[in-house]
Amino acid sequence: MRRVNKFVLPLVGVGVLALAAWPVFAHCGKCAGDCKNMVKAMETGKSSLSAAIGAAEEKSKGKAVGAYPTMKDGKLTIDVYCMAGDKLMQVSVDSTGKAGDAKDAKSLPAGEEKPKPRPGG
Repeated sequence: MRRVNKFVLPLVGVGVLALAAWPVFAHCGKCAGDCKNMVKAMETGKSSLSAAIGAAEEKSKGKAVGAYPTMKDGKLTIDVYCMAGDKLMQVSVDSTGKAGDAKDAKSLPAGEEKPKPRPGG
């Protein structure tokens, strides 16, 4: 009986952890299914990524250096980062192409990651 418990208890524990973690990792925003939903939202709003970038550049009076679309509660938001002079600005654009106010940003979301080492050096 003890031998069975040694294997069953850890297995049950891993199963419980997997069930608890599943909602966290399901639809992380990086899978193809989420991208399809983003495209559908853009088509519904008759907008595109390039239109969102143009609207953000106009609002911030700068040049776009990054755009990061996200889906939350079925609504698409594209955060566009623009350089206006020496300031990094963040402008949120909805699926219809309407730009919100330009806000100061400290860094790009992808800029928070450590750079990967180059092969051979």
